[in-house]
Amino acid sequence: MSVQTRVLVDGRWTTTNLDIHEILARNREARQEMNDRSSEEKPPVVGLWTHTVVRSPLIISIIPARVRHRSKNDVVFVYEDRIAIKEILGGERIEEDPFSDISLDQVIVKDDFDSPIKAAKVLGLQRKLKPSRFRGKYWAAGDWSLSPPETKPEPFHENEIPPQILVLSLASRMLAFVFAYHDIFGGVHFLSNTWPLPPQVSPMEELGVHLAVDPKSRAMAVGAYENRLVLYALKTMDEMRQEVQAFGQMNAHRFMPIRKEKHTEVDGVILKMEFLHPPVGDDHYVILLLIVAKEQKTCLVRFEWDCRSSFESLEQKPAQVLPLAEQLPLLLIPLTYGSSFALVCEHEMVVYKGILTGNAVGQKCLLDYAESSQDPRRSNKLPVWTQWARPMRISDGTYPTTDHIYLCRRDGLVRFIDIREDANPMVSCNYKAAALQANVGRAFAMLDLGDESNDLLVAAGETGDGGMWYGLSPRQPLDLVGTIRNWTPLRGISSICATQPPKDVTERTGSVSESSTRLFACSGLGLDSGAVTEIRVGTEAVKLGPDVDLGELAQEGIVDMWPLPVRSNTGVYLMVAYPSNTELILLPSSSNEEPQALSDYEGLDLDVRSIAAGSTADGFLIQVTETSINAIAQERGIPPCSSKIDCIVITKACFLTIPARTTVLLFVIRQQDGFYLHHGHFGLREGRIAFEVLGEPVPLQAEVTSVAMQWIQGQIVAFVGTLAGTVQTYIDHSGSSFVPDYVYQLEGQMPVCDSLATTIFIKTSDESSGGHLLVCGLRDGTVQSLFFNHDRSRYPALSFCEELQIGTTSVKVLSDATRGSRVVLLCDQNLYTLEYPGTPSATNPATVNQVWLTDPDSPGFQQRPVGWFSQANATLPHGCSKFGAGSLFCLSGSTLLLTDLSPSAASAMVPRQIRVNGTPTSITYIRAQERIMVIYKIAAAQQRERSQRMVGQSAVAFIRPDVDAIASDSHNQEEVNVLGSPEKYPGETILGVMDWYPTDGENKYHMIVVHTRMERQPGRDVGGRLLLFTLDKNEVSELKLTLKRSIEKESPVWSVVAYDHSSLIYGCGDVLVIETLDMSSRKFRFANRVGLRSAASQISVRGREIHVSTMSSGHHIFRLERGHLEPKFAGASARTGTRHLCMPESLVITSDLECRIAGLWQPPHPRLDRTAPTVFEAVLPRSITRLCQMEKSVWRKKSQAIIGSCEDGTIYQLAILSEQQWRLLAFIQNMVMRDGRICPYARAPVHEGQIEPSSTKKENMHINGDILLRFIERGGQSLLAEMLQKTPNADSEPRYTDYATAEDRSQRFRELIRAVFPESIADDWGTVLGWMRSLLQSAL
Repeated sequence: MSVQTRVLVDGRWTTTNLDIHEILARNREARQEMNDRSSEEKPPVVGLWTHTVVRSPLIISIIPARVRHRSKNDVVFVYEDRIAIKEILGGERIEEDPFSDISLDQVIVKDDFDSPIKAAKVLGLQRKLKPSRFRGKYWAAGDWSLSPPETKPEPFHENEIPPQILVLSLASRMLAFVFAYHDIFGGVHFLSNTWPLPPQVSPMEELGVHLAVDPKSRAMAVGAYENRLVLYALKTMDEMRQEVQAFGQMNAHRFMPIRKEKHTEVDGVILKMEFLHPPVGDDHYVILLLIVAKEQKTCLVRFEWDCRSSFESLEQKPAQVLPLAEQLPLLLIPLTYGSSFALVCEHEMVVYKGILTGNAVGQKCLLDYAESSQDPRRSNKLPVWTQWARPMRISDGTYPTTDHIYLCRRDGLVRFIDIREDANPMVSCNYKAAALQANVGRAFAMLDLGDESNDLLVAAGETGDGGMWYGLSPRQPLDLVGTIRNWTPLRGISSICATQPPKDVTERTGSVSESSTRLFACSGLGLDSGAVTEIRVGTEAVKLGPDVDLGELAQEGIVDMWPLPVRSNTGVYLMVAYPSNTELILLPSSSNEEPQALSDYEGLDLDVRSIAAGSTADGFLIQVTETSINAIAQERGIPPCSSKIDCIVITKACFLTIPARTTVLLFVIRQQDGFYLHHGHFGLREGRIAFEVLGEPVPLQAEVTSVAMQWIQGQIVAFVGTLAGTVQTYIDHSGSSFVPDYVYQLEGQMPVCDSLATTIFIKTSDESSGGHLLVCGLRDGTVQSLFFNHDRSRYPALSFCEELQIGTTSVKVLSDATRGSRVVLLCDQNLYTLEYPGTPSATNPATVNQVWLTDPDSPGFQQRPVGWFSQANATLPHGCSKFGAGSLFCLSGSTLLLTDLSPSAASAMVPRQIRVNGTPTSITYIRAQERIMVIYKIAAAQQRERSQRMVGQSAVAFIRPDVDAIASDSHNQEEVNVLGSPEKYPGETILGVMDWYPTDGENKYHMIVVHTRMERQPGRDVGGRLLLFTLDKNEVSELKLTLKRSIEKESPVWSVVAYDHSSLIYGCGDVLVIETLDMSSRKFRFANRVGLRSAASQISVRGREIHVSTMSSGHHIFRLERGHLEPKFAGASARTGTRHLCMPESLVITSDLECRIAGLWQPPHPRLDRTAPTVFEAVLPRSITRLCQMEKSVWRKKSQAIIGSCEDGTIYQLAILSEQQWRLLAFIQNMVMRDGRICPYARAPVHEGQIEPSSTKKENMHINGDILLRFIERGGQSLLAEMLQKTPNADSEPRYTDYATAEDRSQRFRELIRAVFPESIADDWGTVLGWMRSLLQSAL
């Protein structure tokens, strides 16, 4: 509904239509403005943008489950707010041990829950192994079995439900049922449906923390912390499959496992909950066992019913009180026979049986009295048991009632236990199976590889890396076959501004790159995981083995290199072209063999420079030199082929294998009268290799700089880049000769295309036609994307799409062999990937990720400059056991790095972890020495008269950020006890460290300031110290700390900051103190102090202002006036444990322990109440513990980015929005959050159906970039057009209370666009989407 009114615009009265809801919103804001008139200044209207750059690596559960297809051996990783399906791959490359090359490859991720995940289980068919004559192949009961190797793989059916379904309990009070399926094109998608949980009665209830599924998937139970229990009767898998197939296609509304629910109560606190296996022969009997605590007693509570009658026969049996030694058990394990179960306590396991005939009878088994902690320096107590797992076994009938159980302790100790119900004692086997170097929580599972393999153990670390271990046997050691990275807990971020690259990079490129900011943080706990972590985001390329030294020739430079397949399964050939000769190197697949340089190879000419090399589908190796084309077969009896080309020189060449398995060679020759384009193909005739030139040579107009070919719609298309700055296309219509097609003129400062690469077929933005992308790497460091159109009636052959400035040197581009929509490029000695989800443009740009090389054996491996690279194509895995399609061969100096490029399209955290000898607590960058100074804690034994206790001591290490991983005895890390005598200051804790440069006006000094907290008596927090050090270098240039001053304080010194020329401001207890260092006497003289309501957690200085965040009283602003600290402003709310970051325009961003981010505005003049108004507020899923500002350089476009880090490893990127920007994004966000395709788990519409942004509530000023990113990825412009122009369905979709018509919404949206982009076209939605993508660009 709208009304007509007259408004004054540019001095003239005009008539316009205003929506009544817009008028009401403006009136609410006007009333708010009236409330602010008591002050002279009006707070600005600004918004806050947040999006997640790095997600938390914490895994809460690992579940082996086939939730995609019965032939896929998948594992579900359940994180705090997302799930990931990974597939177990490997075991088919090396015949001697097919399980030595096991890996978990990520298939798909689901991260749109917008709510923490409390619990996860799997329902569906049970898996059982059957004996098989096929080694390592998985056989299961019923229709689960994998196809034998001789048969073709089973096809995927779009309407097929997998054998198992994942059920999740969300903190938003929902149950989510999720599985994945394949479409007809092979793509993987999620399908899910939700079931709401009952409303919460009390804040302490938390319904959904306990989740259990019946072993036969007949029932499910959801429990709260106490008192409440909800039971569900489930449909069978056959019933759900029939429902989906009857509908004809996958649809979430046709998929719901729940048949009926029943609410009941439990008297007490629910500790554990599991379904027991029914008695043999009774498939309808359901038994739910709960362990309940009440009035200092722990009881067994049992519910029983017949699943055929739903819950009519539900009966709660009398509770059985557990003995005192079994109170509060750690684990409840249901056994598979006789409805038995086991309780795992701290030192023992009790196996119970006979619960259906009365009180259960238990039998005890000691677990770990003889097993000490894996890290005794952490605690004198034994770690607790955290998780159990049951491996799959084949029952041969010898012991039909045996359960095999693995128990895992928090410190990584694993025990294997056999339980036989009919034996006495029932525990027949109990031994230590493994000692993992990981801190393990609930994420522990056994993966199944087949009946002839050992068990594969997978565990995720709680405070450090986890991994996969294979060869689990009492007589064999464990082999670590994979690492699961973890960088938590994340503490203390320090930024390093790298103004220039390493020396060798400058010498090679002749230029200095732009400055960039690198982030380092403390992570991990203890010796096993304590590290300084460099935070990097991009695409990972994992090293496959040791480095290979190519010698002095490679140091001087190479022309090109090409990996080639080896028929004999011994490795891969690498042909390296130098300016005057060629070298052929055999890289073995076995790590026990050394690379071998082949000085002579029959049929190849290694004494001349090679122009190109490749292989055919038949296994022939092809070498193109300046005057000949050589081909050899790797099979005996087939003589090589050498074809001399009548020309001055062959300048360029490339290969293409077409679907008919014919390999085509395209090459350019130079004659006296110019350049010509030739092509031909290889074949086997009369037992000999033959090369046949096709058609007549095609004259070219300029010197050729690059060539490429692509098979497009049944014909070969050649792309030729020239020195004249053109890209020409030639088409072979008849299969015999090329015909000139189109000439495209590149633009730019140096538009010379040095390399070309093509991508797979993509559709245009309007999906009316499609084509291929041609990616051009130019000499001036830019990449241009050209679209090769198939529909010539509407578009030219080549049209410009996008240009990206990558660097300053020539760009080399290669098509990625693992992803057809991605290219790999090299520029400024850095590797990058460009992912093209569709036609690139300003609204849909390519995703650029830097490639980070990592070494699984060296977590601190430092990225090296890459001078050249090549990638293995699809023909390489023809018998190669170590290298596959997608393997990158990178040359750094004379060193060859063999890596495996990640096939994932999304950017991810690629941490570089420099290990330290303890738990890092504080970190800072010493600019004068270009070192990172890290403070870490170590555990030491303190001897008493009759006992010994573990106390923490602090030590320091200096790290050069551009070196490899450091060890405790390395020259670049020196441990120093910075606290002096540990006997005098036992248990003293360093709270922070600061790099200080005081000056007296003439001389500048350098000091290190350390502030501590100490206990003079155990249990009393009575003091602290300020320690002042100088840094000196010894004879071998190692840094050494020299203590200059130790100042004892009556309270802990929580934080410290430098002020003015030679002053320090620090928080001592709940007092803020400023002291000035007298340079002449080298003593501090007292200046001033002021009391705080609580201790200062962070202090910073902006100009003459002193900003103090406190532990429980919020944020305060002081100013030093006439020698006194005067309070000026304070936040309106007393926030707990706040941190802050000072921004321009008198704005301060604060975070607290209640997961809130707030923006405080400092008025120019103090108010009567001295409050700083809150201009925005956001509630995040987790608390930001550190805030910092860094320079964001996205492909030579600089800006400032705000980074917020959380202790669970999550990293957010924040941005401040103007009022016009916030209104535009909030308008889009309010529409998007009502769309079930973007927010499928939202319980209720936002703002009660209002989409006009309102600033009355400060929480409304928050823009969630994660939601808008999903909006762009799942439709973007098409979804936006639909939301603006579509009228919501009254029955199934929430209606808008304002702008109900499409015309009103579109008109308002155009007004918001013009307010942000005055020069843009009113309907230019692409400009808005392009701007949103720029906000989503990562600064890391």
